[in-house]
Amino acid sequence: MNWPSHGANPIKLYKEMSAEQPASVVDFSVNTNPLGSPDGLRSHLEKSLEKIHNYPDPDSERLHQRLAKQHEVTQNQVLVGNGASEMIYLLAQLWQGQRVGIVQPTFSEYQKACDAYGCKIYPIMLEEEHQFDLNPSNYRPFLDLIDVLFLCHPNNPTGAVYKPHILQDLIRQCKEKEVVVVIDEAFYDFVADVPFYSPHVIENSNVILLRSLTKMFAIPGLRLGYAVGEPSLIKRMKMYQPTWSVNSFAEEAGLYCLGKSRFQQQTAEAISVEKRSLFTKLKELGYRPITTQTNYFLMKDPFHEDTKAMIGFLLRRGVIVRHTYNFLSLEGRFVRVAIKRREENERLLSALQRWRFLCSP
Repeated sequence: MNWPSHGANPIKLYKEMSAEQPASVVDFSVNTNPLGSPDGLRSHLEKSLEKIHNYPDPDSERLHQRLAKQHEVTQNQVLVGNGASEMIYLLAQLWQGQRVGIVQPTFSEYQKACDAYGCKIYPIMLEEEHQFDLNPSNYRPFLDLIDVLFLCHPNNPTGAVYKPHILQDLIRQCKEKEVVVVIDEAFYDFVADVPFYSPHVIENSNVILLRSLTKMFAIPGLRLGYAVGEPSLIKRMKMYQPTWSVNSFAEEAGLYCLGKSRFQQQTAEAISVEKRSLFTKLKELGYRPITTQTNYFLMKDPFHEDTKAMIGFLLRRGVIVRHTYNFLSLEGRFVRVAIKRREENERLLSALQRWRFLCSP
């Protein structure tokens, strides 16, 4: 079966599963903000419609200034682009042919980008029995073998947030070995009390951060992300970046959303409440959700090693979950589920309860 590479692709998923798509669908494979975009964003963009007649600022000057101030770095340490995924491909192009370690299971675009540019990939595997946590025993054996290391934090799809002292050890060890560390913080804004790693960019020339505005502000259609790193590295990335990579609407949306700190706080609070409720009910039904620190989680059905049948069952009831067949070591034994609003979560629970009743021993 040709599974979609990512979530948010219901048409392809229904087609591959030979299932008819119901009129009403809730897509739990999409892990953007369940509250949607900040109030006023739509009207703000409508007022900017005249900008479509002009070329966007090729340097996204205002957005670079705002982000540099937010991260307490200089402007030449920031590069804005067409989503964090563009940053991943720019880095892979920059390091083409080099040796890259990727902490797995994780976001598939790291390997896809590095494969495209002829990198030699070293998977650094995390163990299910340790809740996919990161330990020195995972990465230290690889540090003499690699030039670059990709780390997703919080990790997608596991939702894991790693211990600060472990991350500090990783950064220190990599610096000693002259290994560049890419920390992808696309889901950072959903998590309370996660260390802010901009200071490591200032102190360590071997660290580069990736961020996304897509997730928290629910603007995936606009494509907006950025990198924070050492000036010479940012300059080299920019050499490969197409002109006008950020369109006018994306820049306007970014400037508008970055001022909405209260919205981010409300989101984190709402997700925390829903997470507790959802996990309690899933466990009562006999499912095994994996502890998460963000707005999505992995889940197992202990009665079915493979999840294909359950995914199809849910699809026919208008509930889409994210398959894990293209994640190393997960390979269809889990599904990834986004945390939504209460009424949407109740629909998921109802469908899972029905699956449990009809399809469990």
